Amino acid sequence: MEPTVLLLGINAKFIHSTLSLYYLKQIIASYDYHGTILETTINNPVQETLTSIHAIQPDVCCIAVYIWNAQYIKRLLPLLHVTLPQCKIILGGPEVSYTSNDWLKQFPFVDCIIQGPGEKSFEYLANHQFNIFEKILHCPNYHFNDIPFPYTSEDLKHLANHYIYYESSRGCPYSCSYCISSREDQKLQFKDIQKVYDELDVLLHHNVRMVKFVDRTFNCNPTHSRALFTYLLDHNNDHTKFHFEIHPDLLYDEDFEILKQVPPQYFQFEIGIQSIHENTLHAIQRKMNWEKARENIHKLVEVQNIHIHLDMICGLPYEDMEGIKESFNAIVSLKPHYFQMGFLKILPGTDIDTKKYEYGIEHEDNPPYMVIKNKWLSQEEMQLLHHIERVVDSLYNHHFKTTSRMLADFIAKNDLFDLYHEIANFFQEHNFSLYAKSWESIAAILLEFIKHSYPEYTKLATDCLRWDWFVKSNNKWIPPFLRSSSNPNTIKEMIIQQNRISKQELSLNKTIVSINDIQRSQIFIAESDNFMQWCMNNHRYAVKINGNILLID
Repeated sequence: MEPTVLLLGINAKFIHSTLSLYYLKQIIASYDYHGTILETTINNPVQETLTSIHAIQPDVCCIAVYIWNAQYIKRLLPLLHVTLPQCKIILGGPEVSYTSNDWLKQFPFVDCIIQGPGEKSFEYLANHQFNIFEKILHCPNYHFNDIPFPYTSEDLKHLANHYIYYESSRGCPYSCSYCISSREDQKLQFKDIQKVYDELDVLLHHNVRMVKFVDRTFNCNPTHSRALFTYLLDHNNDHTKFHFEIHPDLLYDEDFEILKQVPPQYFQFEIGIQSIHENTLHAIQRKMNWEKARENIHKLVEVQNIHIHLDMICGLPYEDMEGIKESFNAIVSLKPHYFQMGFLKILPGTDIDTKKYEYGIEHEDNPPYMVIKNKWLSQEEMQLLHHIERVVDSLYNHHFKTTSRMLADFIAKNDLFDLYHEIANFFQEHNFSLYAKSWESIAAILLEFIKHSYPEYTKLATDCLRWDWFVKSNNKWIPPFLRSSSNPNTIKEMIIQQNRISKQELSLNKTIVSINDIQRSQIFIAESDNFMQWCMNNHRYAVKINGNILLID
């Protein structure tokens, strides 16, 4: 009977998957092992994960360890060892690669830890029936081009509702001090372009939902990235979307000529700005020309066909609250579709970990090793930034798009950081925590903030919130505090009478609509002249039919 090798992935969310495990399954596909992947999430009770492992009865259990699942795995390991004492336990991944001795000291029953990229090391273990004397294994890896495509057709069917992670290169040409990919042992390697084409064809053929390129800097070789952009444009299946991590400095006129042709929402770009300050960027060894980056991001946003995600990092050297405010306002002024206000993590194995005492950095002892304070930010200031981040994420990134634009355009002017600071303080004063709160409860407290601090914008803010609800909601129910003073049914009847062209139909802005559809539709009624002019091109009413919004004269 073939020994069973279990490859265990503990993901942050259901929609994620663990790419490394699919590589390893391919590595042992030709061996006399039964390789199987089990993926769950950090939200699954440890006992349930243990029960799932026990049902498989593996002879070998290989676990991928990352900052998001390390604490979970530390709870799982002793239980796994007691439940299946004959099962060999192999650990790998960045979280154990640079702290191997600490893990072996805490869990001496672990049979082996693989350091660094693991394909060659894993093959070595398989060749030795997972019986070796070494507790720590680090074999020089294959060239990336020689590593097999990770997914089978069955894998892709199983992952139909997950992100598919894919890489056309490994390593990074940059040396950002907070990043594992900046290490000397993370040399940049590319796959042959034809091999990438062939592998992308497989993903496109299976109509996967989202392909997330995990290349650390996708466009570090413009010839490579342009070839892939062009290939994906020529092979669009009208279903699969693609996500890339982009360096904004490395976009040129030739790139924009290609990117102008991208269908809406086909590509997503994640761009790490981190800071706009030269002394901070120098300290973390991040090469970026902010002025060039700003110009290129502005061009990308103007094209309006690519989803733009911008990041900054709080807690970096030489940035105090005023510096963070400047970075925040400069980045958010570019109006990205998604804005992530992140926090510095001191990862084992990174260069900044060796300099933390120089910078006065104190951080969490356990993953994710978040910075608590440094020379430029007190612990209280860091806590305040976390409060502001939660407000930003809840309002800017999640279903408050029009309201967020109103906050920026009418109230904040050029200082959105201070406004979000005000909102965060108001929420704290009213003991309002954003965790696990519904859209309606957030909207209600935000409207209270406007009434209290900027009462002249109450009517406009109410319309903005009403519009955000109208866009996101698929039913006619409206939260009571957002309901219009006008009767929706009366307005619908007025619309029908003014636009009827036959017994069954009416014409709305040159669109033929059935009267039944209007009667069943959601309706928006503007009550603020400012909102009508700013957001509705001077229309007062809108209806949503089958997801399409029609403005009505």
